[in-house]
Amino acid sequence: MRQFISKNPATKQVLGEFKFLSDQELNHIIQQSKEGFQINKNSSFQIKSEKLLKLADLLGQNQEKYSKLISYEIGKPIQQSMAEVKKSQNYCKYYAENINKYLQPQRVKTEAKNSYVQYSPIGTIYSISPFNFPFWLCFKPIIPMLVIGNAVIHRPSDSTGLCGLALQELFTSAGFDGNVFQNAFTTPQQLEQVMAHPQIQGVSFTGSTAAGSIIGATAGKYLKRSVLELGGSDPFCVLQNANVDLAVQLALKSRVANCGQVCFSAKRFIIHSQYYDIFKEKLVNALEKLKIGDPLQENTDLGPMAREDLIINILNQIKKGVDGGAKIVYGGNRLKDNENFMMPTVIEIDEQNILAKEETFGPLFSLIKANSNDEILRIANNTSYGLGAVVISNDKKEIEQFVNHLEAGMVFVNEIVKSDQRLPSGGIKGSGYGRECGEWGIQNFANIKTVWIE
Repeated sequence: MRQFISKNPATKQVLGEFKFLSDQELNHIIQQSKEGFQINKNSSFQIKSEKLLKLADLLGQNQEKYSKLISYEIGKPIQQSMAEVKKSQNYCKYYAENINKYLQPQRVKTEAKNSYVQYSPIGTIYSISPFNFPFWLCFKPIIPMLVIGNAVIHRPSDSTGLCGLALQELFTSAGFDGNVFQNAFTTPQQLEQVMAHPQIQGVSFTGSTAAGSIIGATAGKYLKRSVLELGGSDPFCVLQNANVDLAVQLALKSRVANCGQVCFSAKRFIIHSQYYDIFKEKLVNALEKLKIGDPLQENTDLGPMAREDLIINILNQIKKGVDGGAKIVYGGNRLKDNENFMMPTVIEIDEQNILAKEETFGPLFSLIKANSNDEILRIANNTSYGLGAVVISNDKKEIEQFVNHLEAGMVFVNEIVKSDQRLPSGGIKGSGYGRECGEWGIQNFANIKTVWIE
């Protein structure tokens, strides 16, 4: 039976178990959020800014504690967990410093004596976070919701209950009390109850495309807003005028991070034929030097997969890929039997292979050889997903062609895809809709009100 259970993936020790809310308990939380909404929507910009700065201070003061909690619960190497907490801290500071800029009424010149656009909150937003960045992917959608004046009910991942409780304590300590922010251990089946409630005015979800489709449909049924950042099969395009050493360096940086459990990490490595063999050789050489082991050790590059079901799934995908003609070049198995540590894997495929069609969550490098830039572009867009894309090239014309024609919400040239607080983050096609970060994150769940005064 599905439940909230926190388990250290490196040791398989159970860290905590948490009961799902009853329908009555959930309804009470939603009712309480009405109070939180009234408090937050009537708070001044100054008060909200002060709370965000307090939140940032608490993250900074407790960075080591929260980082260890992340590493204990999902197996992320400690240095990466530290970076996640630091990124969350900077995000709070950013919105604290820009709240006036983003929320001031925008004057629009018309025939009216005065006309402007005003931003105001809409109610309580249900935010559903994934396991892979339990702090950052809580803060990323939620901080803009709180900035505009909404209340939030946050559902952490089934496997990061301890992080969920820590986040509740953190937000409350920063001053987001009075039910402005509430953690909720809900069941998937309670989605209907949440979205049907008149106090709930929207839902934000980061996770799989399959789950996102259900969440988006349920929100639509009740005419509630939704923002979905879903799965990806991001192309990593190494073009004719690429720096192959940089390409290998960035491939590692993208795919090894968090053991490959990142929505917009590179998944399909589409390599120009003139670099294909040398890229493959240099990649394998680099992977052989990685340190796999205890995520709490500072020199660990690759920790365990976050859950047993995740490593089983990626290994099953690899088997199906091989059955469909793929060739394993390196890895392809667990480090040891019955452990959650997986060997980083390099596998050669064609664009019709299942590994090019499905999202692969793990340290898997699927290599595809292409004979021209045009073929690379065609293969890159031959997917139902459209989250991010990486382009490696030193040629301005090549870069311009790919930036203009890649079907993705985020295109990074000579750098890996990453979210930036100043820029919109999100995808197209099967990777979802809506944008987070910057001014765009605030507008998702705001009443963008037109005012015309004669």
